[in-house]
Amino acid sequence: MLTLSDASYDTKELLKWGGLFIAGLVIVVSLLLFIKQTFFPTPPPKPTIAFGKLTPQLFPKNASDKKFNYTINTLSGALPTFSDQTKVYGMQINTPDLLGLTNAKQIAQVAGFTQEPNKISDTLYEWTNSNDTDLSSKISIDTVNYNFNITSDYLNNSAITSGQQLQPPTQSINDAKEILSALNSFPSDIDQTKTQTQLLSINNGSLTQATSLSSAQIIKVLFYQQNVNNLPIYYEQPDSSNINILVGPQDKILEVNYVHQNITDQSATYPLKTTDQAFEDLKQGYAYIASYQGNSSNISINDVQLGYYVEGQPQAYLMPVMVFLGNDNFVAYVPAVTDEWINK
Repeated sequence: MLTLSDASYDTKELLKWGGLFIAGLVIVVSLLLFIKQTFFPTPPPKPTIAFGKLTPQLFPKNASDKKFNYTINTLSGALPTFSDQTKVYGMQINTPDLLGLTNAKQIAQVAGFTQEPNKISDTLYEWTNSNDTDLSSKISIDTVNYNFNITSDYLNNSAITSGQQLQPPTQSINDAKEILSALNSFPSDIDQTKTQTQLLSINNGSLTQATSLSSAQIIKVLFYQQNVNNLPIYYEQPDSSNINILVGPQDKILEVNYVHQNITDQSATYPLKTTDQAFEDLKQGYAYIASYQGNSSNISINDVQLGYYVEGQPQAYLMPVMVFLGNDNFVAYVPAVTDEWINK
């Protein structure tokens, strides 16, 4: 006859062995899934290529016309590998507006330019005769995208070339932010942790790197956009940015270069070249040589990075590049999207 204690014992045994069976089953299933993923991994989804064929990236003139010979000299002795696809983003395209010139005049007035502008082209206007009588300056503004450029004759101005009362870089950053904010031109996608400064001196009518604040006459402030899709943004000049400002003694704004275009949330994935394919493009001359400060024709590639390229003019898409870094400040950009998806 089954007693209460016998039933309790049987129940415990059933639960124990049942639990062990379930645990063993979980382990076996997990092991099988691990083996499958290791030896037969699930392939990534195919690129969406939703934008169709893309407009080619536009690069300026190469920094050097030399015919280079390339060798790989990375830490591993080989080129790195990246994902076989990444996102391409649509860019905000501005169109002409009847209020374009009116808005540009307001920007110019805030910057201290009050006279009527000269028409340079259908979309570009230029103002002169700033209220600052100590420094002759000009501002040119695009009435479609409101990119602008302020220039002045600071290279020949004794108050500037003396370098007296040049403020520290932190103050120059604040001055640069203030002028951009006043002009409603401090973009929300600026990563302020990336902001850089360069100490510059004036020698024979041109700018050179200064070794210290005491030997500098100008501080250059450079603002950089935040990473996109966890990748950095590269500009036409690797040591500069599309938004940069020269600040002189007594916090005078000497020059402003402002080019910016909003990146939209619209994106599509596109296949990427391998680093070996991009390296072959580099060797064949299908690359933009953005920087080189050496004399030799032999380039030792010590690193390759993947990022997005922002042009110095409006562009339809934000597209990736592979950046090859070498000796003597060698920097080259190779378009990263496979050629079959580029309109040529």
